[in-house]
Amino acid sequence: MIEHLSAEQISQWMVGERTPQLEQHVTGCAACRGELAQLESTLSQFRSAMRDTSSTVGAPAWREPAPSSWFTWPRMALTAAALVILVVAPLSWRAHVEQQNVREQAVQVALSDSQLLESVDSEISQAVPEPMEPLVTLATWNSTAAQKQKLQRQ
Repeated sequence: MIEHLSAEQISQWMVGERTPQLEQHVTGCAACRGELAQLESTLSQFRSAMRDTSSTVGAPAWREPAPSSWFTWPRMALTAAALVILVVAPLSWRAHVEQQNVREQAVQVALSDSQLLESVDSEISQAVPEPMEPLVTLATWNSTAAQKQKLQRQ
């Protein structure tokens, strides 16, 4: 036979899990029967106190918190910031790419202009007949070079 009920066996009894051995022991042991009666009395008093409190207050003390609204200031600020980033980032990237394309085009135009000027300069600097020499000195880009040519011919 069981000597006295353990805390686990008492919990099983209170929950309603009563084995034939537990029932036999409780009927035969006054100490365990008294302990179970005292625990049932305590739980009954607690239950009635909770019912009384909830009926006088009008609402249970463990009321669930109200669901928070989505429209709170921090959420709105974060949403606005995210929208600004989503709109401004692609626009600034596009402007950056267009600016890069303009720079590349400017470099290509400057290069083609430079090549054209070199071509014209090389054609002008070719030896010309003597009657046209004054024109060569006028069209030469470097005036010191034109003066040297003039001095050499004299």
